[in-house]
Amino acid sequence: MTHENTCAELLDQLQAVADSLPAPVFVIDYDGRYTAVFGGRFRNHYDGGLNLVGCLMQDVLPEEKWRLFLSVVRRAIDTGTLQTCDYQLASMEVGVTENDGPPGPQWFHGRIYPVMPRPGKKPSAVWLAINVSEQKTMADRLQRLSERDDLTGTFNRRYFMARLAAEVQAARREDTALCIITLDVDHFKRINDRYGHMTGDLALQHLVATLRVQLRRQDILARIGGEEFAILCLATVPTEAWAVAERLRQGIKDAPLATDHGPLRMTISLGIAAMHARETNLQALLSRADLALYQAKESGRDRTCFAAPPDPSDCQGPQDHGTNQPLPP
Repeated sequence: MTHENTCAELLDQLQAVADSLPAPVFVIDYDGRYTAVFGGRFRNHYDGGLNLVGCLMQDVLPEEKWRLFLSVVRRAIDTGTLQTCDYQLASMEVGVTENDGPPGPQWFHGRIYPVMPRPGKKPSAVWLAINVSEQKTMADRLQRLSERDDLTGTFNRRYFMARLAAEVQAARREDTALCIITLDVDHFKRINDRYGHMTGDLALQHLVATLRVQLRRQDILARIGGEEFAILCLATVPTEAWAVAERLRQGIKDAPLATDHGPLRMTISLGIAAMHARETNLQALLSRADLALYQAKESGRDRTCFAAPPDPSDCQGPQDHGTNQPLPP
């Protein structure tokens, strides 16, 4: 076998290996032109990309995408180092693909390697695109599960505390107001004892659905205990928080839960605490809201109380509003 035949056979083998790669490999020069495409034969994960050869990124991709991709390619070439890029792309966004792959936007992990420069050729990079949509979906689902309460779908206590810490810092930095509302279902134990825990669970789900109708877009609702919830009210002064709390209180009172035993009427008690400029203790802020909630329950339930400010010299005591609490039917 001649040397030329050996080289030709080796090239055929390399071509066959490259074309058999499950993920596509794009060779892209410094100008953003696709000079070769290999692999990507798994149509359940990738579109056919052979039509890209000879095209510029600028001609086949949305501006936001080609600018990002071109900058990554050039950085790989200029630095001579591996670059990575996670991105979302749909078939319809690419001008000349065969659109024979998976429908809808897909998530990809790109690994971009500089190619050894060849005499007379423009510098280029190899872009390996790995479809990670399934992993991304699973990661997002696990993230949601770690942040959400299973029963009600609200945020959980862990997420609420982390978000509270971040929002308190932002409020201090931007000099904006922030309030916390805590609320509790009145006589919830009697609901469980009389109707059973399944009805109690339905009552909490009904409570959350009713609260969400009344909450504003910037309000963050979380379940922080059995029947206790907290609401983080962003960019909210005390008078606004009071209006929100009263709207919630009245909304729950006016929306009984339909059960096999007839309408189940619930009421809630609420406590409000406002963040103050010098406040640094998040637990103290929550404790003041809880103290106001306790005041609301001790003074008759079905009412809202406002916590005194943290400075003892400026305390005026909680205010309250409401009516005497009826017992569950």
